[in-house]
Amino acid sequence: MKHKKIIIACILIIGFTIRIFTLVQLSSTAFFNPVCMDKHDQKTFHMWAQSILKHPFYIDGNAFYMAPLYAYFLALLYAASGSNVLFAGLVQILLDVLSIYLIYLLGKKIRNENTGIIAAGLYAFYQTAILYSVAILSDGLITFLNICFIFSLYTALEKKKWFFWALSGIILGLAALAKPTILAFIPFIVAGLFIWPETKISPLKTEKKLNHILAIILTGAIACAIVIIPVSIRNYAVSGNFVLICTNGPVNWQIGNSSDSTGLFCYPQGQLLSVDDSDFWKLMFRKLLLFFSSYEWPQNLSVYVVREIVPALNFAFVRFGLIVPAGIIGLFLAARRKKNFLFVAFTIVQILWVVMFFITDRYRFPAVACLAICAGLLIDEIILEFRSRKLVKPVVQMVLAGTLAYLFSWTPAQTITDMQYRILAKLSKTNIVYHLQNRNYRLAEKIAMDYLKLLPDDPDSHFFLACVFFEKGDIKQAKNQLIITLKLNPQHEFAKKFLHDIRERFSRQN
Repeated sequence: MKHKKIIIACILIIGFTIRIFTLVQLSSTAFFNPVCMDKHDQKTFHMWAQSILKHPFYIDGNAFYMAPLYAYFLALLYAASGSNVLFAGLVQILLDVLSIYLIYLLGKKIRNENTGIIAAGLYAFYQTAILYSVAILSDGLITFLNICFIFSLYTALEKKKWFFWALSGIILGLAALAKPTILAFIPFIVAGLFIWPETKISPLKTEKKLNHILAIILTGAIACAIVIIPVSIRNYAVSGNFVLICTNGPVNWQIGNSSDSTGLFCYPQGQLLSVDDSDFWKLMFRKLLLFFSSYEWPQNLSVYVVREIVPALNFAFVRFGLIVPAGIIGLFLAARRKKNFLFVAFTIVQILWVVMFFITDRYRFPAVACLAICAGLLIDEIILEFRSRKLVKPVVQMVLAGTLAYLFSWTPAQTITDMQYRILAKLSKTNIVYHLQNRNYRLAEKIAMDYLKLLPDDPDSHFFLACVFFEKGDIKQAKNQLIITLKLNPQHEFAKKFLHDIRERFSRQN
């Protein structure tokens, strides 16, 4: 037993360390400073948090467009640190490490400690989650609250005390303020309570299970409402319209379910599909395939681009395609126990809400956390079967997992698309100008070198590096980079003028 505690402690420490190194290295790239990230959610959240610090209630005078909890969470971190983005990243790392620990604890409840350890290890080294955990984005908080809620639900069922049922309701409310889609799980909670094998699930002395269910539902609902209602009141007070949490649900539905929707994040122009249209269900099936594909569909960050310039991410060896095939089989194995109904239903809901809207790598995180537990369950069962010298069942399970891994391993023609390269170029240019204006030449040079490394054939990568060298006083290197710029693009007017000015100034000095 003691050695298992040491293993989970090592997983948490190593997971924390990788995230710290990722934060430090990401902070010197074009993907970290939210001020320079136009048309990215990082800047949206950053500016929103700044507005909250100025006007916590009215903000912009409109009902919340996006779920507000992360923005308020970020504002709190900014208030404590003087708007230090690095500090916010550090706190988010701690939150993500807590998520790893909760996954371990939930795995223990679903099966045993070995399942929890394996699941925690899978999520601790999940590359994409590590990247997003240090970015100014809401996904780490959403995942934490979702896993925290399902864990609290099982804890309340075990403890059978009003406090834990109220706590579970509070956490559900917070999770809804971070991502309202979790409210789709409420009908399954009711069903799960009826399926739960024990009758006494509350402090009531009655033997009637219906009374227990009604009592705990009322307790949880009141606690959840206490958290959500202030946001609804605020929305009504500032806008005059009743908005429970936020207004972007119909917009996201339009993105994912229009006649020209791709199933990914892309603003459509076509009409919204009706649920009685066969094209709607064809699109749903396409999105289901996209969800399970091993490719990390980017939005706001591309793990494939970032890992080229953030070496720490290479220590994270777990990919979506490793967790999901084993997780799907493990999900069926988990469903054998009545007590696991709530967890199984929760996992399925986490998959379906993404499929109902559109697919991105970061939207999949709560489902990945659950599937990591299912994968841990499968791996533990295979190990036990082999130890018992049973071969047929574990071999069949491994073949099934391998088959699913093969089927889900399709990716686009390019791992890094032209669009992602264009985003890198634009962010790099913006950041270089920003840091030069603030005389942070070291950071400007680092970003320029990253730009050059990934896009050596882009004339602007050499031109902007020349600008950095010039500001640093390295005229020779600046001239060399301008010459390369003009070799790649002889019509680059800025490079022509810059090189002419440098030569003219140099000739005057001589």
